[in-house]
Amino acid sequence: MGIKSLLGSLFGHSDNQMPSSLGKGKEVSPRYNLGDKSTLSVDENSLQLQMKEKKNKKKNFQKRGKHGKKNKKNIHAKKMESSPISETHNLIILDESGSMSCVRSQTISGCNETLNSIRNTAKEQPDMKQFVSIFCFDTTNSRYVFQDVPVEDTRDLTEKDYSPNSCTPLYDAIGYTVTLLRRLIENTNSAAVVTIITDGYENASRRWHHQSVVELIDCLKKKGWVFTFIGANIDVEQTAQGLGINSYSRFEQTDEGMSAMFEEERLSRLAYYSKVNYMRNLLDFDSMPMAEREEQLGAMNENYFVAKERIAPEFIESLGEKDIFVFGSNIHGIHSGGAAKFALDHFGAIMKQAEGIQGQSYAIPTDGNTFNELKEAVGRLTDYVVMHPQNNFMLTAVGCGTAGYSVEQIAPLFRQAYTFGNVYVPAGFLPFMPKNPNV
Repeated sequence: MGIKSLLGSLFGHSDNQMPSSLGKGKEVSPRYNLGDKSTLSVDENSLQLQMKEKKNKKKNFQKRGKHGKKNKKNIHAKKMESSPISETHNLIILDESGSMSCVRSQTISGCNETLNSIRNTAKEQPDMKQFVSIFCFDTTNSRYVFQDVPVEDTRDLTEKDYSPNSCTPLYDAIGYTVTLLRRLIENTNSAAVVTIITDGYENASRRWHHQSVVELIDCLKKKGWVFTFIGANIDVEQTAQGLGINSYSRFEQTDEGMSAMFEEERLSRLAYYSKVNYMRNLLDFDSMPMAEREEQLGAMNENYFVAKERIAPEFIESLGEKDIFVFGSNIHGIHSGGAAKFALDHFGAIMKQAEGIQGQSYAIPTDGNTFNELKEAVGRLTDYVVMHPQNNFMLTAVGCGTAGYSVEQIAPLFRQAYTFGNVYVPAGFLPFMPKNPNV
């Protein structure tokens, strides 16, 4: 097999460049020149060996059951259709062009904070394996620092790992790394989150063009992948939306700006992990067909970035298009006073509907319920929140009025929902929320 056809069969993009030595689960530093078409260095025998090894592993796994005995049925395919996700693959595509040199040290420290957050999550959620890829790109020295490495095997980055230089082949970097990760986790129960950080416009790609990257991102969003875009010195909104990326953030190229950006990214990533971990343990999610699960994970492309403290207005008089007004109801759904009456008059609440979504509001039955029944109702709201990550939930002081409960009793019930990043609580509830959300 010729090298060009081999690459085409591997990645579905015959003009893809590829480093000479990449291995899943290993720290790698191959050189990958994105700016010169002539510098394609690939060991064809090595690639054929990798393909053969992967094929044999897959065949053996499909033939063998839980105890290593051969089965006639395709156990792997059956497991894939019924098991919840058990891995998250984190890909960070990091601009290393010359203009990033002014924030070199801040970029390194910010990436290390992100790595620490992922490590902490792996410790707290041991049944959800975390893998990390960091790809630094410019036109002369693009490479993986880590390529799909278990996070516990990573180390902190140093100045040797990140030395800004040259131009910005953004499309090539996205196309190459995303396609490779797609092949690595194909046909597995995995979640994937891709973070793109750049301070400049695309100006040097040779193999991937705008439309091919857009099509790739769109295809994988439908498979449940989440893409985020973080930029400086460019029209971030236009660039991100032009690529089909819904969640984007801007940063200033200063010490303070980089620190704030990485803190926002860290909190948003941890909120994403919190949602994925909670979602995968829901019976409704576990029983979904694979296509519906992918659609549900893909919904997290909306509303990814979260603020550190999320406080609802004291008086909620209007809502954004995606906001939901959360209020306390009585067990009969008679919305005759307070927040319930306001929801009835303004946000689509339905008379005699005591619980659940109604219009642009969500009712929690408090008055007439026991505390345990109220707690269960808050649990159902939590389930609803995690399955609707595109919405923001604006919480009133549920249960602290005519129902007679105190803030000290009620507020802690919403701690889990608050970690998802799309719940805003009354100011009085904030002291009872996690001090460092999602950690």
